[in-house]
Amino acid sequence: MVPSTFSNQPIEILVVDDTPANLRLLSYVLSKQGYTVRVASGGQAALEAIDRALPDLILLDILMPEIDGFEVCQTLKANPRTRDVPVIFLSALHEAFDKVKAFQVGGADYVSKPFEIPELVARIEYQMRLRVLQTSLQAQNERLQQEIEARRRIEEELSLLLMVTRTIEHAATVRDALNATIRAIGHSIGARLAEVWQPRELSQQLVRVGQFLGTDRSEIVEFAERRDAIAFKIGEGLPGRAWQSRCPETSNEASSSPWGFAVPVLQRDRLLAVFVFFKSDRDPDLDPTSVPPRERDVELVESVVLQTTAALGQKQMESLLRETEERYRRLVENAAEGIYQSTPDGRYLSVNPALARLYGYDSPEEITATIDDIAIQLYVDPRRRREFIELLDREGSVSDFESMVYRRNRTILWISENARAVRDSNGVLQYYEGIVSDITTRKLTQEALKFQKEQTEQLLSNILPAPVAERLQAGQITIADRFDDASILFADLVGFTQFSARKTPTEVVEILNSIFSQFDRLCERYCVEKIKTIGDAYMVAGGVPVPHDDSADAIADLALEMQSTLAQFCQETGEHLQLRVGIHIGPVVAGAIGLSKFAYDLWGDTVNTASRMESNGVPGRIQVSKAVRDRLHERFKFEWRGEIPVKGKGTMTTYFLLARKCPQVSSDLSNPNPHRCL
Repeated sequence: MVPSTFSNQPIEILVVDDTPANLRLLSYVLSKQGYTVRVASGGQAALEAIDRALPDLILLDILMPEIDGFEVCQTLKANPRTRDVPVIFLSALHEAFDKVKAFQVGGADYVSKPFEIPELVARIEYQMRLRVLQTSLQAQNERLQQEIEARRRIEEELSLLLMVTRTIEHAATVRDALNATIRAIGHSIGARLAEVWQPRELSQQLVRVGQFLGTDRSEIVEFAERRDAIAFKIGEGLPGRAWQSRCPETSNEASSSPWGFAVPVLQRDRLLAVFVFFKSDRDPDLDPTSVPPRERDVELVESVVLQTTAALGQKQMESLLRETEERYRRLVENAAEGIYQSTPDGRYLSVNPALARLYGYDSPEEITATIDDIAIQLYVDPRRRREFIELLDREGSVSDFESMVYRRNRTILWISENARAVRDSNGVLQYYEGIVSDITTRKLTQEALKFQKEQTEQLLSNILPAPVAERLQAGQITIADRFDDASILFADLVGFTQFSARKTPTEVVEILNSIFSQFDRLCERYCVEKIKTIGDAYMVAGGVPVPHDDSADAIADLALEMQSTLAQFCQETGEHLQLRVGIHIGPVVAGAIGLSKFAYDLWGDTVNTASRMESNGVPGRIQVSKAVRDRLHERFKFEWRGEIPVKGKGTMTTYFLLARKCPQVSSDLSNPNPHRCL
């Protein structure tokens, strides 16, 4: 079989020797082995050949005129393009000094002349396997870095979205909400200047209605002041171009103005506003391997704007409703909302033009002549009308009574009714009168906001424990708690690093995910909190963030189940993995930290001791401290290990957890878990 590299192309070897006979011999031997061979008769010729096309491996003689092999190798290792190409020295020099120097200048191997062909071929194959492995690990690392960056960006977006959503909820008006939004976003992305532009009524122009100046105000204040009196038409400037395209727009690179970008805020294809942000040209904290900062900022702001449009729309709808109600009070005779009077038996006595239009009729006369039974002909559910009448008769008035009704064309809309029962001086009912509002848009908006909030809460609960996420959503800024009796477990897959070296990246991730997913389900079953995973290590806490009395029992049962689960996994898959587990109990401090990336973690001597129990443990066994053994010895079986040296703790007496003395049987057959989730 022809040898090949990781890219499935035949391996190309460059042979460098100033002796033609050696070149012919090596070319013949290596070609017979299936390798593609190029030759160079000297050091300079070798460097030129490598510059034209990079080989997979180089066989390099040492003693050559002009440039010797050591100098050639040094030149290659100093060049980032060629430093990873393995070099095997072929030389008649047998002194240890020459061999040491060959490795010092970057050689991968050293073969003395005369050499054995099988040995040379074996060394070449070994070097190529090393290179394939190196390339595979590098690719895996790059993918993991990309995943980390993607998760960081998602968490950054989630954090900003939560901040903006809360800001909008507390704003009194749409303009206040817009200004608060650009302040939150501008502060988050480090903008020097942020602006809100809105369409001017009865004109095709955008005017600035708010701005935010960042902490770096050098040379930006004068620029901001020059924009005070500017109004942009559609297609003009950054705001006008975003208005026209309905998409994010960036400033011209050749412009003398600061670099910026604009993001339109659309509500059902109607422009609500345009956000504009100006930034510095350079980001001193930029990681050159990450997404370019300009593109990252535009994507982040666009995503947040898309997800908060519903909240801004609701705020705008609330403002419009308040303005409308005020206008209705001033102009009752020309009311835009439906006003009616109806008889107790379900006919209209009178309606205004607004109500006729609302229900799809051409005139008030038409609707009064057509409708004989309001409950049957208008209400989607006639029982809802009867509930409305019963409430009116009992209470005398009804506010914000919501129902679904049919329009004339049988389409459905949501209405809200404010009505009262009109009685004569003797208390005899004469008629009902009320105002009807179309709340279809508000209902749809509320449903959209409800769904959005549920999605946001779900994302947050996937990152933090549920009680901690609830506190964070309630507005608590600093979350830090002390737990006097917590149970901490650390587990590590022994030999997983060597195991992963034999697997493809996909296989490694799939196997690790399969094992840890089973551990996750066990944590849910025993009502303990998975804190984090670090590589192939797994950390769990009991009694955190909600204390409960049997957390130590739950952690012990969990540890036994984890060992059993891994053993079953190995039996089913044929893999050979062992789990080393350590447990300790005691006080800890727990809290949520981070700004753009939240993390819930634990600190304290208890955590450190539990970690030492694991790291100083035995593969396939569960090592616990004396405190754990003293707490659980009546319900669990232990084996005395003895005293062992523990870093930072001195000598400690430890035990191995073996099994539960008498397995618990839950009295609740519907819940096999003996531990209560509080």
